[in-house]
Amino acid sequence: MKHRLIARIMCDLTDELLWKPRIEWARKHNRTADLKFRVGDGKRTCVTHRKNSDEDCRMTLTIGALMVESKANPMEMCMWRTSVELHERGYYGGQLNLLNALAHCIIHEFGHVVQVVLGRRYESSVHNHEFYAILDRIHASPVAGQLRDELSRRCLDIGVDLQANSVNKTTVSAILDGKAAEGILTMGSIRVGQRLFFRDPKLSDVGQVMVKEKRRTRVLVEQVARPNQRWLAKPHGLVDKKSRP
Repeated sequence: MKHRLIARIMCDLTDELLWKPRIEWARKHNRTADLKFRVGDGKRTCVTHRKNSDEDCRMTLTIGALMVESKANPMEMCMWRTSVELHERGYYGGQLNLLNALAHCIIHEFGHVVQVVLGRRYESSVHNHEFYAILDRIHASPVAGQLRDELSRRCLDIGVDLQANSVNKTTVSAILDGKAAEGILTMGSIRVGQRLFFRDPKLSDVGQVMVKEKRRTRVLVEQVARPNQRWLAKPHGLVDKKSRP
């Protein structure tokens, strides 16, 4: 699959359908508002902005080529925050396929652009109720369907049918609802404050850890006995007490 080219298409569509029609609105809120786009080599997909002053609103939206590659794998697709949002909030009918996952990824990242423009992106609270209100508004508007349709069309033009890459509904529920076989934990099943153990026997001496923060595909945990000891871990590398080997 042409992952980098698809990421480029995603950048172009964000610019054409979401950013350019809203430049005037953005600059009414902040005269410095500006958005550049780039395709990254890794999975990192995010909006960054300069922090020289509170008034500086120059942003860069990066779409990671390896993010596209990761979501093209049905099992990895389920592990991304954007896929959890599709499933739990019913965006695009809650149907999880590569087309919906990438179209919603565009909307998710543009939601962060709106946060920055409004001056409401807070380091300690990014994916909050206000953020999801922004996503709900975009999905309730015609642009959400237009975005998905145009993404599908442009990818078909390069020989890629994004809609053909989908995840079985039973598999989606099993993974995202935390009911996967063998006690495997997922981003959807882990909660902040939960106490867990490392699955790796080499880390058995660490003992119990507590989930401090959920990030895109990993969780930040700290040792209960020594809170100054912290690790970034993938969900499937952790187990709860009952399923601990």
